[in-house]
Amino acid sequence: MGIGSDVVTTERKLNATEAKAFMRAIASDPDVEYVEPDTPMFAASAPNDPLYSSQWGLGSNLDPGQSTVGIRAEGAWNMASGAGVVIGLLDTGVTSHSDLDVNILPGGYDFTFWGRGGDGKNTGLPPAAIRSTAHWHGTHVAGIMAALNNNGVGIAGVAPGAKVVSARVLDGCANGALSDVADGIMWAAGGMILGVPANSHPAKVINASLGGYGVCSATMQTAIDYAAARGAVVVVAAMNEANDAAKYQPAKCHNVITVGNSACNGVRYYDSNHGPVVDIAAPGDWILSTYNSGTSTPDAESYSYQNGTSMSAPMVSGVVALAQSVAPVPLSAAEMRALIQQNAQPFPATFDWSRSLGAGIVDANATVTAAKSGKIPAAVDFYCSELAAAMQVKCTDLSTARGGTTIKSWAWNFGIGDPDMVWTQSVNPIVNFDYAGIYNISLIVTDSNGAKSTYTRPFNVLPPAVIDFSADIPTPVFAQNSEMRYYQLDIPAGVKGVSVTLQPTTTNEGGWLYLRAGTPSVLHPQCQSQLFGGNTATCTMANPTAGAYYIIISAKAKLNGSVLTATYTK
Repeated sequence: MGIGSDVVTTERKLNATEAKAFMRAIASDPDVEYVEPDTPMFAASAPNDPLYSSQWGLGSNLDPGQSTVGIRAEGAWNMASGAGVVIGLLDTGVTSHSDLDVNILPGGYDFTFWGRGGDGKNTGLPPAAIRSTAHWHGTHVAGIMAALNNNGVGIAGVAPGAKVVSARVLDGCANGALSDVADGIMWAAGGMILGVPANSHPAKVINASLGGYGVCSATMQTAIDYAAARGAVVVVAAMNEANDAAKYQPAKCHNVITVGNSACNGVRYYDSNHGPVVDIAAPGDWILSTYNSGTSTPDAESYSYQNGTSMSAPMVSGVVALAQSVAPVPLSAAEMRALIQQNAQPFPATFDWSRSLGAGIVDANATVTAAKSGKIPAAVDFYCSELAAAMQVKCTDLSTARGGTTIKSWAWNFGIGDPDMVWTQSVNPIVNFDYAGIYNISLIVTDSNGAKSTYTRPFNVLPPAVIDFSADIPTPVFAQNSEMRYYQLDIPAGVKGVSVTLQPTTTNEGGWLYLRAGTPSVLHPQCQSQLFGGNTATCTMANPTAGAYYIIISAKAKLNGSVLTATYTK
């Protein structure tokens, strides 16, 4: 070698153990300065697809003369193509395209009302369509994920070796139903749907560039949880309303990776949804991909530029496919989220953090490098549920550490900095909320190496069922130990004082009586009194402001007809 080193070869290929022993033997010679493997090297050249130069989203701002912030795909392609990974496409279906057909698996399915059956292809506009031009959205999304590379045609896909199975859940107008999307998710993951042929190619990545306004429904969450349990990573779009992504499903659901839209300069694209539930950003500004030239029905293949988080999500799905294809063991949805976030590119200094897009911009090269190394990050995950005591929420940590590290700390945030909210700041805390509403609950876990994993999801704290209550009408109260009872007392103007009493019928009854203005919460009550040993619990208040007050009874022993009474002083 020109630097004075020698290349040593063997007569046969050695396994890893033999190679290490061979190198140790050479290194034992005192005249040898160092020994290292002659590792394979690969060209980091761009693919020969003629439109690749127009795909800014796949490039790198680290390259000379390149100012756009792409996903750095070229480095990842030296390690992975996505081969062996199936991506489920939940969309409008696909149309035939020479830059894509090889990677579209047979046996897709159409879940839409007008075309149920079929093969997952986009047949165009449904009957009585209100628009005149069909939407080839699914073809565009599929091309971003899995168009062929180095075929001398068109564009390059993020994961050119991956295969795509189409579950058509949106019609040619890009409209669909929640039930069809849920069926599509389960079917894509390998689940059985009554009357639908089985999917012989279960997906390990599912892309859903779709959504709707509202809470994450039980139907949607059940389907997503099923897919996650089957080992599928579900990637979803944050949507495009310049709004809080927590107002949309499936973006706000558990067990998904929610993707926002980063513009070519690395900042938030103007209409991308944002907020704490967005996990990662990816290019979605003027993205070139496969398309169709037809109006109402498919015609000649074409290419088209499109904008939106619908384009950002398949960027991430492609990176997930690349990473899973080289990971020694498959990563769960939470682990993949943590891997992508921990290897993300930082946002530029001009980024507006008041409209967050997650941990950064997805970095294909760094993510695939980490996945190939066998690194399994400590991955944060949790689930919250409201307890029988209304507006009391228990959060259960589901975080994992399979990569040789341990989780050393858990840091919860419940959306309000009130220390009285938390009974125990522990791994599985119980939280009392003062008001009903939607709160962004987040958890940061830190592993033994200091690496952090962060996850945020909204939780809808529901108010309790409240019984209307009037003054001067004694009312018996029945409750088992630990049960709560809630009454609303509307105090009129002009009242100078109010007295609320809870009189037991036996000495065995016990509990607490609370009086609270404005919200049925036991936090910060205007008055509280204990019922025990046969005494009467009494709450009084002078000169109450007119309005709604809540009487809350927390039974600590069975209440068998204790008498609740309210009286006014005027």
